[in-house]
Amino acid sequence: MEKTLAIVVLTWNDSKNTIKCIKSIYPHLNNQTKLILVDNGSNALFYNKNLNFIEKNYRNNFLVLDKFKYKINKSVLSSKKIFILSNKSNLGCGYGHNTGYKFAIKNKFKFIARIDNDMIVPKKFFQNILKNFNNKNVLAVSPKIMYSKQRNQIWWMGTTIGNNLKIQRHLRNYPYRLADNKNINGIKETDAIAGCASIMRSSRLKKVGLSSADFFYGPEDVELSRRLYNKPGSLIVDRNVKIYHAVTQSFVGLNKRKIYFEYKYRLVLIYKIGTFFDKFFGYTVSIIKFIVYCILFSNPKHNFKIKPVFFALKHFFENKIGNFDRSERYIFK
Repeated sequence: MEKTLAIVVLTWNDSKNTIKCIKSIYPHLNNQTKLILVDNGSNALFYNKNLNFIEKNYRNNFLVLDKFKYKINKSVLSSKKIFILSNKSNLGCGYGHNTGYKFAIKNKFKFIARIDNDMIVPKKFFQNILKNFNNKNVLAVSPKIMYSKQRNQIWWMGTTIGNNLKIQRHLRNYPYRLADNKNINGIKETDAIAGCASIMRSSRLKKVGLSSADFFYGPEDVELSRRLYNKPGSLIVDRNVKIYHAVTQSFVGLNKRKIYFEYKYRLVLIYKIGTFFDKFFGYTVSIIKFIVYCILFSNPKHNFKIKPVFFALKHFFENKIGNFDRSERYIFK
């Protein structure tokens, strides 16, 4: 059997979005395409809701595995469509996917997709996007990502690093919620794939290594992308193919924690992939921003950022990063 595609979906304390995602993926599954559902240390309530849904709807087409049993025999692999693995605790966003990546590599899948659990996958999605790998230079590809509730608005259509690390901006050169139109199409080079919706050659992922343990919540996909990259045209976005994203469901109502993680791990990204000047200006701008928030403390818009940004800076310079956050010593609830 030619094992073509392993679709890795990571879920943590979320059944509503995960079930929607599974429903949208299941019609794509067959002898060559499998869903690898990785539970990232969810509490029993959410784990059981997801498992009960799969048991009820897909009966004999799934298998729950011990996460250390990455290699399984061909007949079992062929007979099931969904494989369920579990991490003992919340390993974070990118690093939590490694359990699924290892399963895919050990079982010799040619391609590995990362599809976040708040995605809705449309018909013929994998069929269309896999065509990009007919070009042997392509190592990883992402689609155009749309908002799931505003399906004519673009969430992501490529990454531009440029000077954005220096000035601490999101890595894009287009506005948020850009209205889609017929001219935004075609295949374009990108400085990074979108971790939430991407497909990689497993041979390349195996060669460069899996998601870094130094990240807990974003932007681990950019760091991994720069390792996947080997020459112009190896990372692309196919703007003719769309997927639909509910966007950051893990942080609903948790704005301070989101600010803390985003601020800290943007600094980690600069440290990992930045030039000397990226680091010099990026670190300086981060400190200046904190000082500005303190000066404008009377403004509610800036006041609530002071504490999370202070601890983000403090913990970054103390090297309290990936494993520190996996210990679940959350400051912000």
